[in-house]
Amino acid sequence: MDHPDQQDLYVDDPRAEVGPHVPRAARSVLDVGCGRGGFGLTLRDVLGSQARLVAVEPVASQATLARVGHGYDEVYTGYFPDALADSGERFDLVTFNDVLEHVIDPAVLLTAAIERLHPSGWVLATIPNVRFLPVVLDLVRRDRWDYADWGVLDRTHLRFFTRSTMVELLESAGLVDVRAAGVNSVFGLSRFRRYRPLAGRIGSAEFMQYVVVGRRA
Repeated sequence: MDHPDQQDLYVDDPRAEVGPHVPRAARSVLDVGCGRGGFGLTLRDVLGSQARLVAVEPVASQATLARVGHGYDEVYTGYFPDALADSGERFDLVTFNDVLEHVIDPAVLLTAAIERLHPSGWVLATIPNVRFLPVVLDLVRRDRWDYADWGVLDRTHLRFFTRSTMVELLESAGLVDVRAAGVNSVFGLSRFRRYRPLAGRIGSAEFMQYVVVGRRA
């Protein structure tokens, strides 16, 4: 692969930038697609030792790694929701980090997640932003839409979203009070810092991803 280090981040990144957006009242969490478990460390740090953290991961080797030293109380191997078919457990929060863009119909996963929530529980998803400035500039200036091994145009992505369509996705699933917060600003990339004076004009194009949170009605 061209970017093995970035690939490792996909499955082991603690996603510290997501921590501030985790609902603090959550006492139980289901982390869907946990990879090697990096996000479990952030969840444990944010929610404390009393929270119950459960994860599900389809790749057996990664699920094995996630079980050790990442803060989870239990890790299922398999695909959600089937991996939990024999469990009736419900949660205060279901998370999808870089998952929904990899499936044909993300609404199906969201519906399954809502069924696993306690009343007034939350769904949190991080989703790449196809309106990200580097993607837009390549498309408009260079007539290019180049897939890669990682990033917004990861070649394994089946769906693409903007901030507004992310919000609509969660709302159409029946979630309420949906909010979206940008993370991973383009201005963190040195070659794009000259665009900083335009920050107020480029709007959602500033962020590589959004953290989208909605509550069960």
